[in-house]
Amino acid sequence: MSQKKKLKIIDITDTWRQYEEGKEYKKRINLYNTVNENERFYRGDQWYGVNSNGLSTPVFNVVKRIINHLINSVASTEIMVVYSDDNIPYVTDEAELEEIREMVKILNQWLTYRWEKCKMETLTRKSLLDAAVSGDGVFYSYWDVSMHTGQSYTGDLAVSLIDNVNLFPADVNSTDIQSQEYIILAGRANTESLKREAAEYGVPEADAEGITPDDTADQAGDYSVYENTDTAALKSTYLIKFYRDEDGYVVWEKSVKNTIICSVTTELRMYPVAYYNWESTKNSCHGTAPVSGLIQNQKYINKAYAMAMKHMIDTAFSKVIYDKKLIPEWTNEVGQAIGVISGGDVSNAVKIIGTGEMQNDFMPLLENTLEQTKALMGATDVAIGEVIPNNTSAILALQETSAITLETIRSNMYQCIEDIANIWIDMMCAYYNNDRRICYRDENGVERAECLNIKKLKDVLIRARVDIKPAIKQSQVALIDMLGKLLNSGHITFRQYLERLPDGIIPNRQELINEIKIETEEKLNGKFETVGT
Repeated sequence: MSQKKKLKIIDITDTWRQYEEGKEYKKRINLYNTVNENERFYRGDQWYGVNSNGLSTPVFNVVKRIINHLINSVASTEIMVVYSDDNIPYVTDEAELEEIREMVKILNQWLTYRWEKCKMETLTRKSLLDAAVSGDGVFYSYWDVSMHTGQSYTGDLAVSLIDNVNLFPADVNSTDIQSQEYIILAGRANTESLKREAAEYGVPEADAEGITPDDTADQAGDYSVYENTDTAALKSTYLIKFYRDEDGYVVWEKSVKNTIICSVTTELRMYPVAYYNWESTKNSCHGTAPVSGLIQNQKYINKAYAMAMKHMIDTAFSKVIYDKKLIPEWTNEVGQAIGVISGGDVSNAVKIIGTGEMQNDFMPLLENTLEQTKALMGATDVAIGEVIPNNTSAILALQETSAITLETIRSNMYQCIEDIANIWIDMMCAYYNNDRRICYRDENGVERAECLNIKKLKDVLIRARVDIKPAIKQSQVALIDMLGKLLNSGHITFRQYLERLPDGIIPNRQELINEIKIETEEKLNGKFETVGT
């Protein structure tokens, strides 16, 4: 069972010292500045800190277009996480074997149910954006004691995302999270709520009052430094530390700078943290974000367009030069006479300067930079869908080929998802008991609840794996084109064509289908009456 340890009130906790060391490492590799700059460029704030001296500051956000394409390409693949028991090949008793198989079946249905309840598809997509901007996607599975279950038991597992600047492993040169001596997660919470929590866990009132607001200098994003300045809304930095005791059980500790709020020995064997790199960096726990490699190209594109726009503004229209000794005042009004001082030669009094011409290779170079930037990131016009679908089969084949470049990030993300599923089983063994019913949906989609033999579950070797379902990479245009060919060749009827069209293509489509159905039935009835006569 979980055991609470004696609380300590000290000037600076060991955890806070380790946290400060972790921040120094992140500063040495320039992680904070990199994350903020990447987030800024993705968001579209791409002239930050630049003194343009009156030059227009256009933003052609190629970064966002490419990153959104990469995220959607990875997230579009349908996956299914399933459990299996590695002990099954060695079990000889048929009754025990059947019990294990039934348990694994229910666990898989429970996993699907919890996956939906925890909104994991949404969190996974958000983690991909985090990884694309910062280099890492980090999941934290925790036990939410406030969650109601409809039973006498309260609390259930929940999941949240953590910014990679708030993840502090002991070994910064390793990505193996489960082999770490300790892991620290940093966060921000209301100062008053932290004081109340400290009091609930037995921290003396005088020491709990020592918890004070602090700054947000080391959080992710430019806007993290802006918080509500109302006295009741001020925040403090808290730390959650995980480490293993001598028996291999995970210890959960929550603290602030000078106070350990709570320390609990859990029955967990795995750290409840899983993460992945977008692209692995040699000898670093942090990955490399694709946005980082796009910034210089994005700067060039914006500056080149800004200079081209200024050139066109300055030289797109012809200018008139005139001799003020002969012509005191010039007017551009149509048909208006222009007075000339007599006695001078007016043949050279006026000259028109033509429009300026841009260097011929400038715009082709700019367009080529755009195309090559997208192509090298796998975001070609074909992959994005910016082509005329004359040959849909060839286009789909090229889209599948361009997706090969994302296999590494897919593999990293799938491994992380497997880790999450294994963590959930570990949490079930730690926090559930034999009397607690688990909820799941059966094969017919009916919600059910029943008890599991948790003691038996602890003895088996449950492992998760990710199964990939082949996704149909087909756009609406390609689908409509294919249906049109089937209709024209006579393989389907017009009614079948309408029923299979994507929603929103034809207004009141169902009414049209119903009218065709009634018309067809009337023709058939008329035919039968004629035959009967």
